[in-house]
Amino acid sequence: MRISSKLFDYAIVFFALLILFVGVSINLNRFWQYELGYYDFGMFDRPIWLISQFQPPIIDHFIVGGKINLADHFNPIIYLFAPLYFISDRSELILIMPTIAIVLSGLFLYKIGKHVLKHSFLAFSIAFAFFMFLGTQNAIYSDFHEVTIASLTITLSCWAVMIKKSKKLLLLFLFLTLGLKEGLFIFGLSMGAFVYVYNHWKKFGMYVFSGSLLWGYAVVKFIIPAIAGRDYTYPITTSLNPFIIIPKLVTPIIKIKTVAVSLLNFLFLPIIALPTLPHIVLHYSSRFLTEGSTRWDLGLHYNAEIAPTLAVSSMLGILMIQKKFSSKYLSIVMGSAMIIGSMFLNIYFYKGPYILAFHPAFYAHTKNFYFLDDLLNNLPSEGSVATQNNIASRLLHRDEIYILRDDYDLHKPDYIVLDARDGQNPNHHLGIENIKVLRDVILREGLYVVYYQSGDQYIFERKSSDTILGDTSRK
Repeated sequence: MRISSKLFDYAIVFFALLILFVGVSINLNRFWQYELGYYDFGMFDRPIWLISQFQPPIIDHFIVGGKINLADHFNPIIYLFAPLYFISDRSELILIMPTIAIVLSGLFLYKIGKHVLKHSFLAFSIAFAFFMFLGTQNAIYSDFHEVTIASLTITLSCWAVMIKKSKKLLLLFLFLTLGLKEGLFIFGLSMGAFVYVYNHWKKFGMYVFSGSLLWGYAVVKFIIPAIAGRDYTYPITTSLNPFIIIPKLVTPIIKIKTVAVSLLNFLFLPIIALPTLPHIVLHYSSRFLTEGSTRWDLGLHYNAEIAPTLAVSSMLGILMIQKKFSSKYLSIVMGSAMIIGSMFLNIYFYKGPYILAFHPAFYAHTKNFYFLDDLLNNLPSEGSVATQNNIASRLLHRDEIYILRDDYDLHKPDYIVLDARDGQNPNHHLGIENIKVLRDVILREGLYVVYYQSGDQYIFERKSSDTILGDTSRK
């Protein structure tokens, strides 16, 4: 048994390192391929960098532009990453942090599984399913988001409760979780219910529940509006009418599919784990009752929050089954089914993004963007810049960087950088209806002159005020 346990200890470390390689490789190459943007990567990277420079973390934003980033989402804990920029100024340092958070989450889930199940193979299979989960893969793929970081603080909260039995550690990790995003107060609610049932910390559980509820209400109703100067941007349906809520929870069909696939990845075991069921219900309800359809499926980063809970729920579900059916082969069957099922579902059927890390063409594609590196090498190091979403992701550490809009002179930038090639990802041109039309408008209106051009790539320089006034008077 000792040899077997050690074998799975080594196996989970090896697999975690493999996921680390995969996640870092994918994100760095996507960054070098100009696939990231000011939206959303810059909304995190730039505030963190500004804090490292001891400057207010003011961002450009379509709704709350010109204000600190907390006007959009309340996530001050991301500032703890600022010291990384004392080491190097490269955005890649921040970019790899979510992958590291996911990897550490998987390792701690393995520790929790070994403690709870007393079975290394089952613990390995659950951690394996967590790593392979399509929601986890897409969270790693989706550059930097605070919710992906929260996968670690949520896992550590469970570790503090289930292994360490420490209220102080739970409060520490819960504090970090609540400070990563305002919507994570729902995890505090469910954790209060969890310790009430699982640890029998009844009074403490009620304090955690009520404190999290008050925190969530205060942040959404008072703190964010005070910073933003407007109501909270991401409200959910608050009606208590079941004829309004129920249809929103189950339609369109993608919502049901999201829950079904998530549970299938863990053999539907979370359904029978009552202590963790509140978090599962609250999590999906909060996503499905918003109007943003990007939150409804398994894409992007939105499933990183629930993935650790699904893994812990699976452990508790297995415990319940083991109490009903005592068979030495049952554990092997369940563990094997989880490993094989998660591999088939997420790699063969859904072809998750991990596959990119093993495809030579993905790395070869990076070389196709050296021409944009040349473009930016010709951009003067001083002066304010407005540029399209994806190019802005490479200029986040300039003193002034703005997202280029159809109203291109909104911030009166010293330079405008654009790439007018056909066939680009629409996300590259957020705020721009047609990049070629915008280029022609800039050329025609005469506020800027061409500073550098190579094919469809341009750097425009703003004319001096005297020159602009002179042109205006001649007209």
